Amino acid sequence: MAGERRRTQAERRTATRTALLEATVECLVDYGYRNVTSAQIATRAGVTRGAQAHYFATKAELVVAGLEYATQKIINDLRADPPHRPTEAETVMALVDKLWALHDSKTFTAVVELWLGSRTDPELRSHVGRFNKQLTAGMSDVLGEVVPDFLVRARGTAVLLMIFAAIRGVLLMSFVSSPRTVGALWSVTRGELEQLVTDAIEGR
Repeated sequence: MAGERRRTQAERRTATRTALLEATVECLVDYGYRNVTSAQIATRAGVTRGAQAHYFATKAELVVAGLEYATQKIINDLRADPPHRPTEAETVMALVDKLWALHDSKTFTAVVELWLGSRTDPELRSHVGRFNKQLTAGMSDVLGEVVPDFLVRARGTAVLLMIFAAIRGVLLMSFVSSPRTVGALWSVTRGELEQLVTDAIEGR
């Protein structure tokens, strides 16, 4: 098209790398960590195997880069438009709802797939542990921005960890349960989390 600016080489490299990382996330969800191959990812990304190997020499490198990409995407989405509600409890629960929505996505399903794979893969486990710490720190940072006093309360940090554990537990159940069952389970779990948040804020 006349007048259309041609992308620079750096822009093309970035676009190719992003396409590979997006394809990695999608293929992890579709095929699972043990079954996914570099060829599947390259095909999904629309690039040749040679181009894929130029950016990531091995499947292990590609998967770890995909894990980093997915983790950072979740953190960025969590930080975007942080909630502000009339009360502290409502604000925390709005953030919990946002975190649940982010966990209930292809991006986080891919992360969980790698968590499960790391159980028998020590090298992958080290990366999973590192990025999990980043994810927890990202949530803590956002919570500290919207409800500055929550984590300094006596039970604040414990409740935050409980929120993470509860959300991930329900997410794992979604792998073997119907959406209706998961929805009911999340409704009950959310109610219990809300009580924990309220108790922490009120010092109970």
